[in-house]
Amino acid sequence: MIFITNSDNSGNSKKRNIIVTILLSLFIIADFYTLKTVLDSNPNNDIIDLTVKLNYCYVVFTILDLFFTFSLFLWKKWAFWGTLAISILTFLLNLYSGVEIIMSFFGLSGVILLFALLQLKCENVSGWKNLEQ
Repeated sequence: MIFITNSDNSGNSKKRNIIVTILLSLFIIADFYTLKTVLDSNPNNDIIDLTVKLNYCYVVFTILDLFFTFSLFLWKKWAFWGTLAISILTFLLNLYSGVEIIMSFFGLSGVILLFALLQLKCENVSGWKNLEQ
């Protein structure tokens, strides 16, 4: 396995599994893509008729998700809970806007996969235990 090592201010070295790093990087890429897509969209021409207010919600959720994902790179546990909250809110917003339930669950699968990957251990310490309050 490949691990990424981070050192915090106290000199403690924390290792993140490369798979978690790849997943977080994919989250960032997906968030930027979503942000670009929503900001470039014209609500009058969308396949799903989204109002401007719904677009604003998606923009705010995406910006918050970017913030939480960057914070996860800094080992912040509250960032995981923020990512979970944003995923649940996005799931509900997708259902409200008429997205199929299967596609809506796809968004929740990312945070579930993240939690599962944080359980992988490096030197008998899981990524979850490396997260700080």
